[in-house]
Amino acid sequence: MREKKERQKWKEILQEKVQPAFLAPWQEEHKEEAFKEIVRETLHNINSLKGDKEEQKCFLGQAKYIIKEQNDILKVKEKAQMPKESTSMKEVMKEVASYFNGMFNWVHPKAMFNVTPPAAIPSVMGNLMGSMFNPNLVEEEYSGNVAALEVEVVGMISKLVGYDPIHTIGHFTFGGTGAYLFATKLALTKCLGKESRWEGIRKDPQILVSKVGHYAVKNCTDWTGLGMNNVRAIDIHEDSSINLDHLEEVMEKCYEEGKPIAMIVATMGTTDAFGIDDLKGISEICDKFVKKHNLKNRPFIYADAVIGWAWSVFNSYDFKENPMEFSKDTLDAIEECTQKIEYLHLADAIGIDFHKTGFTSYNSSMICLKEQTSLDLLIRDKNQMAYLYQFSAYTPGEYTLECSRAGNYALGAWCNLKYFGLEGYRAILGNLIESEKTLRKVIEKESSMVCVNDKDHGLVTLFRVYPKNLGDTLGSKEFAKEQYDREFKDPSYKEALHKYNEYQFKVADELQKMLFKENGPALSFTSNFRVTSYKEPIAAIKAYPMSPYMTCAEEELREHIISYILKAADRVDRQLQNR
Repeated sequence: MREKKERQKWKEILQEKVQPAFLAPWQEEHKEEAFKEIVRETLHNINSLKGDKEEQKCFLGQAKYIIKEQNDILKVKEKAQMPKESTSMKEVMKEVASYFNGMFNWVHPKAMFNVTPPAAIPSVMGNLMGSMFNPNLVEEEYSGNVAALEVEVVGMISKLVGYDPIHTIGHFTFGGTGAYLFATKLALTKCLGKESRWEGIRKDPQILVSKVGHYAVKNCTDWTGLGMNNVRAIDIHEDSSINLDHLEEVMEKCYEEGKPIAMIVATMGTTDAFGIDDLKGISEICDKFVKKHNLKNRPFIYADAVIGWAWSVFNSYDFKENPMEFSKDTLDAIEECTQKIEYLHLADAIGIDFHKTGFTSYNSSMICLKEQTSLDLLIRDKNQMAYLYQFSAYTPGEYTLECSRAGNYALGAWCNLKYFGLEGYRAILGNLIESEKTLRKVIEKESSMVCVNDKDHGLVTLFRVYPKNLGDTLGSKEFAKEQYDREFKDPSYKEALHKYNEYQFKVADELQKMLFKENGPALSFTSNFRVTSYKEPIAAIKAYPMSPYMTCAEEELREHIISYILKAADRVDRQLQNR
């Protein structure tokens, strides 16, 4: 009797509590309505955390941070408790919304913390569909026609950057580092031979990347076992692009030392200063190097274009007619970047983040390879995966690092690409560059501020602010520009550079406090956006607008951004004076 009762109890729980938590396996209107109600209520819970338009608050809810210091992490762990019984779904969704207090509202124009975009609704819905039906891109059988959708995205991007879509291949992965890691593995295997997959790395292949290239190169050389010491940093020009003369010099040095060059990374849009490397020049140097030394293998060229890929939407733009009617400054900036981005097709592989300049939900990254035959080196034996690939024509799990890959990655990207098209992406990027140009003009009018990446044409504005009493000391109305120029060029100003690097951090820290207490802008800080002529790091405060609601009006930028920066600097000045 007792055994029968227990079986009935689990059935009761299954039917009343468990099954309602899942979508119905067939059409049931009341189930669909119940799901819509949960979505509707969840949206209400999260949207109620937004401030009103007059408030100009760029974060959600209240500035309540659960983790403020290391000890708080332990408190969270101690408090964590899984409930003994099932909880009401509405109650769960209401509770989880509270964890969004203090979260940046990325679609707000004052949220300029880093290269983090708001997710456009098409990508949100694509992700929702993926979450509802859970396609796994390990193979076609597990993902249905979402597999074809991934292939279609690769085709769209191939045509956009200038690859032949018939020969290309690509797949979505867990982030920009995932794309970088895959490129590193492929480059090492091409350099060392397929046998290295069994024997391991027994030589010292070199990876060459500019000094402002992403630190992912260190992660990838560490995790592949190549070793971080086998990365060689190449000097840069003032615009943060790679120095081709130094690249050629380092390549020759590698040859003299008997160390093969596995990969050269072309950074197509750095995070801080949007430096774009001369990919055409890199390709020509590689060809020259191979011919000179009669090499069998050409160094693998990887274009780290996770940010810069989006400028490819301007490859077919008519800059003379200017149909989008951009201002001259913006048009010139876009054209200059496009003249470099248009050579992406010369790379052997390209890394792309749709969750950056593609405006999708996190995460949505892709690596696109120029030649699909290059994957022959990485394909695994099907016998190793006996329960997979029995009936599918599309089997990326044979060569990807991941076995399970969510279809959400591709769904979000496909929906945005289809919705925005060239026109939409051109308008988004154009508006952000118009805003960046206006912000720099406003900064230029402030004697205590200086834009330190005025030759770069990305979305980001990097600037330094100086104490106003420095103007009295220097006796100049443009004292910030003069001070920075000396710090950058003159080694005797090294101590002053360090002093004002620390000053930038103090101002940025004050801005962080103002963000939550006074609804200030969400700006960030970088300790080393580039180095001086005498190789010292330069710190800067960073404004990285990504919202499509970003304004181009000088008065609004002065009111919502500049006024807070000057106020923060004044407070830091008073703190230093009172010491």
